[in-house]
Amino acid sequence: MTLRKKLAVSTIAASVAMSAFAGIPLSNKGLAEKLGVSDVAYASTTTANSVLIDRAKAIYNALDKTGGLDEVEALRNAINSLTDAQKEQIVKPIVDKFIPASDANAAAKKADLKDLILDAVSLSYSPSAAGVEALRVEHGAFVQTFATAAGVANLTVDDFANYFFDIQDEVMKQLKSKDLSALLALLSESNGVNDLLEDVIAALPENEYAVEKVFLYYKVTTEDVINVATAVKSAVNDNNKFNQAALALYTAYQSLNTPTTGGGGGGGAVVTTPVIELPKAVNDYVGKLDAVKDAIAKATGEEKTKLIEAAVKEAQALVNTLSTISASSSIATINGRAVLQLDEKQMVSAIAGIAAIAEGLQGAVPGAKLSELKLTIDLGNVTQNDTVIDLSNAIMQQAVKAKITAVTLKISDLTVELPVGGQFSNAINFTISKSDAKAEVIGNSLKAASKVYDFNLSIGGVATTKFDQPILISIPLGDTTGLDTELLSVAKIVNGKLIFQGGRIKKGHIVEPRDTFSSYVVVENKVSFSDVASVEAWAGREIQVVAAKGAIEGKAAGKFAPQDKVTRAEFAKMLVRALDLDNGSATESFDDVKASDWHAPYVAAAANLKIINGRSASKFDPNATITRAEMATMIARALKVSQGASDVADVNTALKGFADAGKISASLKAGVAFAASNGIVKGNAGKFLPNNNATRAEAAVIIYRAINFGE
Repeated sequence: MTLRKKLAVSTIAASVAMSAFAGIPLSNKGLAEKLGVSDVAYASTTTANSVLIDRAKAIYNALDKTGGLDEVEALRNAINSLTDAQKEQIVKPIVDKFIPASDANAAAKKADLKDLILDAVSLSYSPSAAGVEALRVEHGAFVQTFATAAGVANLTVDDFANYFFDIQDEVMKQLKSKDLSALLALLSESNGVNDLLEDVIAALPENEYAVEKVFLYYKVTTEDVINVATAVKSAVNDNNKFNQAALALYTAYQSLNTPTTGGGGGGGAVVTTPVIELPKAVNDYVGKLDAVKDAIAKATGEEKTKLIEAAVKEAQALVNTLSTISASSSIATINGRAVLQLDEKQMVSAIAGIAAIAEGLQGAVPGAKLSELKLTIDLGNVTQNDTVIDLSNAIMQQAVKAKITAVTLKISDLTVELPVGGQFSNAINFTISKSDAKAEVIGNSLKAASKVYDFNLSIGGVATTKFDQPILISIPLGDTTGLDTELLSVAKIVNGKLIFQGGRIKKGHIVEPRDTFSSYVVVENKVSFSDVASVEAWAGREIQVVAAKGAIEGKAAGKFAPQDKVTRAEFAKMLVRALDLDNGSATESFDDVKASDWHAPYVAAAANLKIINGRSASKFDPNATITRAEMATMIARALKVSQGASDVADVNTALKGFADAGKISASLKAGVAFAASNGIVKGNAGKFLPNNNATRAEAAVIIYRAINFGE
């Protein structure tokens, strides 16, 4: 490249650098229609942590090789040295949309968001493994608070980082495609740089980036980001630093670029995707879809319906075959442990085949739906007490790309369902150890109904005990002769003590989603209270079962206080624990709920799911009582989340049997109608008594019915 062309490229790169490298998602809503979307392949935003770090290392090493480290670090230092007041002003266009002035914690949140944005800016100019990890540690939990509000369950800092790396790649790709005259023309046009940025964003795959969904929710626009970029350049006030850093990055990307044999240009630091050989059955099916599409287009009425059904049925059958892996022959015994050794190439091929089938079917039959895409890996009968399961980076990345939602592992009679995506996008190392439930573990007063299972999980080489998506475990029950199976509960073993988690009995197993890992055992948990005689006839059994599940506790040793009014905090715990809605990563921002309060994790989980709303944005009122109508509504919301329950079609019809239906608040009628129609909350002598405060005994009965909903 001539010196003149280098200068032209560096000038343009300097103009777009902060927009392209800031790590701030730009909404491309509307741009796809206006500019079209290219068919360039990109690495998924859910790229595994190790690959993300490799990507950062590749750029860093290229900068070192081409002598550009000093230039990019000089700019990073200049950005870091800006005053807090300057930084706050820079990010104001975006921060103000995320955090309204009315937010009670606006100042603290704005400071955190400012740091996230500027840390991402700095990282982009000096990428390193340490920088990626620091960004994740510093801002991971904070990022998710905004994502949850936007309906995005598993947004991570990695999603942000991958997004701006993809933007980097596309900027460099588009700059390289222009000759000198085109570059000079672009620079001379008043909107040239902005047009280039729009082209870059439009070229990215639409609907692939979770961060875009969040920014769409908060109405952040391309203009907002450009304003931030402009403000950064203005605050640093040293165009030379920007020019030198941009040229250094451009040169580093050039050194990473390897042309393909097919004549196409490379993709900068994009991770190379190997060619995957699909199973023959997949190629055969996909190969005939064009003919199927034509036949459907020409058909009408019943014939058309049959053709569509046949295409979907065949696709589903193929997916079922590919997604079920019999792995008993892939187990080796190493040091007395059963070690699963999967054929990575075959696994990746099968997963890619599933994706090809789903994509091909959609092309031929738009709107056709397959069952939820899950993998099942069946290890068969494993006799060893210790089992080791490894799912490689390549397998997990392909699963994410194929939109697989979970991997179900079957080890003898034990079943564990691991989610796919978000936190679970890296290589998985999962170990399971089982042992007898001895008295020194469970005590002398409890009877065990299972082995003790100890679970250990590493993701991307990092030991992980808390999850942002629950892992579903199905523990096989042993001999339950003489045991009250309704009182069985999964118990978490923590420092020699048992913490009861609940669980549902299904076909000789107890099923329980877990958001943390430890050692677990199933026991019969008989809990008795000396003060429930007055409610024994209608609530005695229900109190005993709900207490056995760990969802409700006495107010003192042996005392339940059945006639006491249930509080909002108590009911939050009952709902979350009984219906398996625990979420250790959930956070709340109520001024009257301290992190050290016993009810804090349950309030956070319930509030995040919008099962129990705060009295206001800053007040939960944990010790306030709840009415029967409020309780019915909370139960209805919880069952919609946990069981996928549907609203009552005709609310007025459902309520017409209650003489006092007119006293039910309009906002609570749908919840009362649901609870009443499903027999969860019942009336008394033709009245619902919606505004009466609920007692602890009533709450226990209602929670018991919710546990058994749908059975």
